Amino acid sequence: MNKYEYTILPEYSPLYPKLPYRYHDYQKVSVYCRGNKEALQRFLPKEFELTSDIFEVFILKNNEIDGLDNYSEGGVVIQCAYKDKKGACVAFEYVDTDDALCAGREIWRYPKKMGEVEFYGDAQKISGSVSRKGKKIIDITFEANEKEFEVPILSPRLQVKRMPHPEAEGTDTNSIVQNVLKDAQVKKQVFGKADLNIEKSEKDPLYLLDIQEVLGAVYLEGAFTLTYGKVIDKIQDTKPTNQLT
Repeated sequence: MNKYEYTILPEYSPLYPKLPYRYHDYQKVSVYCRGNKEALQRFLPKEFELTSDIFEVFILKNNEIDGLDNYSEGGVVIQCAYKDKKGACVAFEYVDTDDALCAGREIWRYPKKMGEVEFYGDAQKISGSVSRKGKKIIDITFEANEKEFEVPILSPRLQVKRMPHPEAEGTDTNSIVQNVLKDAQVKKQVFGKADLNIEKSEKDPLYLLDIQEVLGAVYLEGAFTLTYGKVIDKIQDTKPTNQLT
């Protein structure tokens, strides 16, 4: 057999191409909130420690990408640390294409699910939402007002790449992955205010974040390159508890 390597799946009919992916043009609305610390910690991987009660709820529309089909997404990002590494973890994430879903989950282990994402308007006023299983789990209305505030640093991304064991209950992959966007460019930034509503959903319990206060919102237009991250630690895998012989 000839020696070969592959890094994308499925092996003979890949769903997504090799990295890197260049995002030439995206639009994003970020709403920065203060939440309940116990609730925020609950939605972090157990290996991570919450470092702030301020978190981000966002909706993003990609207009031009090299590597993936254009897609939109939304989610929640929580500030955290792993040992001495500080950053932020994407705790919830929803996309509307299968290549974005699988690339994000398989390479970096972003917690992506399929959802219906809407995003329309301009830099002065934008409406956006994420819906899944009949629930509107993120609903944002942004309006520019140019009242600046301190935007938290939500980089690098820290994620746990955890995979179920194929033989029995347990895991056979547990890695801490650090990821940084390359060649990031901000083309436009507009400060504003936002109304944020989260519909109760037991399948996607963002409502349990327990938002105490909306601090402000930002509209961005920009570009970046998404490429390989770095495994900064490996965790002892869980042994299967009911392995069949």
